[in-house]
Amino acid sequence: TYLLACPWLSRGWVAHAVRRGARARVGARARCHRLPVCGSACRKQRWRRRGPPQIAAMSVRRDSVARIKAQGRLEEMTAKFKELDGTNTGQLDFEAMRVFLREANPRMSHRHMLLLFSRVDTDGSGLIEFEEFCDYILSVELMEAKRRKVKTSNLRQWDGPEQLKVNGSWDRETRLALQEFLAVQETPTAKVVKPARFVNGQMNSSHIIVLQELLQVCQMPTAMSTSDGCLACGTWTARTTRALNELLLAEGAPTALHIGEKFPDEGFGKSSVLALQEFLAMMRKGNGSALEMAR
Repeated sequence: TYLLACPWLSRGWVAHAVRRGARARVGARARCHRLPVCGSACRKQRWRRRGPPQIAAMSVRRDSVARIKAQGRLEEMTAKFKELDGTNTGQLDFEAMRVFLREANPRMSHRHMLLLFSRVDTDGSGLIEFEEFCDYILSVELMEAKRRKVKTSNLRQWDGPEQLKVNGSWDRETRLALQEFLAVQETPTAKVVKPARFVNGQMNSSHIIVLQELLQVCQMPTAMSTSDGCLACGTWTARTTRALNELLLAEGAPTALHIGEKFPDEGFGKSSVLALQEFLAMMRKGNGSALEMAR
């Protein structure tokens, strides 16, 4: 009524103000009564009640099985899972997991077992599936490798926001994590680069040179060979890949250790990317998403 009584206001402005007030009242009423204002708000409220969709958990479980296959341990893990699965249902209840956890750590308390069980059960079904079981085993192995490497490695740890997933994909997140790691190392080129420009997600000659210098500093056999000249040439060659695989094996990346002495000859494939992602997770200052389950 006040707006209509003001002659200097246009009709369009008045109509716009009325519509804004109506939307504000509807939004306030929806917040009070938990009524969805639109489709996205309805989905958000439903996720708050039931939890977010389990798409991410399903992806992580598929990645865990892929890592087990890359390590050549699928039969071993399947046999262990069937040994624990006394009911032959393809799922483990708390009692079966309690036996497994007690074998690994006899001093583990019942409360700690309950916490671990709820953490391993990513879909909240109350039962552990084979993929979830594999994910837990891999997380524990990676955590133990990280604890060993922190005490013995001469390389500097990197820090920063981590969205790295150990999935064998040479994606932008993996390249960013590798660049974050390379930017803090004690190599001639790494000392002069600007981290803001160096960490960009794209691998160019400067990143490759820092990596090759690091392989030489670590005295990898392939990097120190003088038959083919200096390794630090700015071009990613088969020699660079072999030296990188030698570094991952020497630093104790779980996938590299499980494959064994033939790992340097694997080339830059999925197993190499998996070992590289594990190594980056091991060398990070904090415990990132790759180690969340084993905390």
